[in-house]
Amino acid sequence: HHRDRLRELREACRGTPKTAAEVLPVLFRRQLDSHQLYFAMGEAIAHLNRLLAEGAVTRSLGADGIHRFAATHT
Repeated sequence: HHRDRLRELREACRGTPKTAAEVLPVLFRRQLDSHQLYFAMGEAIAHLNRLLAEGAVTRSLGADGIHRFAATHT
């Protein structure tokens, strides 16, 4: 399950780089309340950082101060 979600998350980052908030629907397929959203963001960031450490995505900092993740070409 966990590996499948990481793969889906990497696929979501193909093309246009994505923020952690933009990939939430990949990890959570239901409506989240504000309390759940807080924890969901932490989980999304952790998953993206895992992919970053594995070299599956790159991270860039936009002029707006927001990190975006893009899938690598491997």
